[in-house]
Amino acid sequence: MPGCAPTERGGYNSDAPGARFIVTETAVGATLALDVRFSSKNLAAFYYQLGTLVQAGLPIQNALLSTRKTAPRAMRSTVAVLSDRVNEGVPVHEAMERCGQRFAPLDKHALDVSGRSGALDVGLLSLSKYYETRAAARNKLIAGSMYPVLLLTVAVFGCRFPAFFLGAANGKPYTMLDYVRDTAGFLGVLVLIGGGALWLLRWSLRVPGLNVTVDRLLRAVPVLGRLRFDYALVRWVSSIRLMLRAGIGIVPALEYASRTVDSPLIAYGYQKAAPLIGSELQVSQALATTDVFPEYLIQFWATGEQSGRMDDMLDRLEAYYEDRWRRSLDQTVTWLPRIAYLFVVLYTAYQIFSMYSSYFNQYNELLK
Repeated sequence: MPGCAPTERGGYNSDAPGARFIVTETAVGATLALDVRFSSKNLAAFYYQLGTLVQAGLPIQNALLSTRKTAPRAMRSTVAVLSDRVNEGVPVHEAMERCGQRFAPLDKHALDVSGRSGALDVGLLSLSKYYETRAAARNKLIAGSMYPVLLLTVAVFGCRFPAFFLGAANGKPYTMLDYVRDTAGFLGVLVLIGGGALWLLRWSLRVPGLNVTVDRLLRAVPVLGRLRFDYALVRWVSSIRLMLRAGIGIVPALEYASRTVDSPLIAYGYQKAAPLIGSELQVSQALATTDVFPEYLIQFWATGEQSGRMDDMLDRLEAYYEDRWRRSLDQTVTWLPRIAYLFVVLYTAYQIFSMYSSYFNQYNELLK
């Protein structure tokens, strides 16, 4: 693959004249595996650095050259490859295209559009904000999950500790192996079930036809469903707004934003509305026929069409749905401990019931 092709020695090198840049596998390990994308945190920092330099008036070639040493460590080898390619006259989005799947299609298209419109800094800083928001949301969910996980772990180990301490349970010997099986083994089963369910969900969202049904069902889930769908709407509206400001027409902007959005349901909604747009109905009217897009979005879209202030309406829509998904995220973090409390209560009640049931059985045996 030009620009990021593997060398015979296991590294990666540019195909620039003279082979000006070579990265060996011993230097970066497996961090340049083309099928693994960078973290949101690293992408946010990289796009912010690059966008700030371009905004200050530096050509993109000089900006990339500067970020070769200041970019997040995991990205430096790839940034060096990008810098070499751009110095040869290749646009940034094409240089990213030659680096496999390290950069998302939305990133490449956003930089293509903003570069052609002369607003590359705007595209870079917009991507930085997107990945910063994504990383913050992920960290907030992880932080909110730590206490419930700790509480559940303590409950599982604590409920079985008396039996382990006494060395007996239900009138039978209770060994260390039994304790590990009933605690670590139980938690391991929960992890396997949760991991399997998550894998199955992600797989179903990649299967054509099935993904739309699954996405529709996920949307109906209280709080979490709205969180996911509103987040996808924010990215969809933001992508359309960026392309309109770059001079791209509404129809091609809608088409590409719908193809790259991380929501099969939104993509399906556009496919359903596309034949009606232009020839028969306005965009807002066509979107209304799909039963996918919220009434609030359709109303604002129609207002933008009638007033000729579509940019302003898209800004308002983005702000509205961003506020909604942030509130949904706060609700999710608030409810996680409550769900953990409920699970702990049910688990503890089950253990108490099992213990007393055993005592009653032993008592009945003695009476016989």
